[in-house]
Amino acid sequence: MKKLVFLLLMMIPIVCNAQTEEGKYYIYNIVSFEGNFTKEDFKVFYDDGIEVKRLRNEKGEKARFSTPAGALMYFISQGWEMFLSGATSEGSSFSGTGGSSTSSYWILRKPCTKEEFEKAIEAAKKK
Repeated sequence: MKKLVFLLLMMIPIVCNAQTEEGKYYIYNIVSFEGNFTKEDFKVFYDDGIEVKRLRNEKGEKARFSTPAGALMYFISQGWEMFLSGATSEGSSFSGTGGSSTSSYWILRKPCTKEEFEKAIEAAKKK
């Protein structure tokens, strides 16, 4: 009897985890920046799956932030959560000289319903 109770107790986390993970859908945004990390006044761009746009505030004006942390806090306040961050680099060289640049990006996500997710997929398809 003790073994049966122990076995049932061990299965509770598995059952609970399956119930919370099943059926989760997310809308994703990819956020990138234009500006120098050592200077203020970042321009923020985001990809909503339909097009890449410049972030605007409630008044329709181009949004600018003093630091990347300010931009991240703005997105978190809008219900987005950090999913992944990364960077891409590009550069060239000729005869031993050249240059490169790196740009950072965040992939943010927000929980949504299955219907909202399917609608976002349809909107993102190129027509």
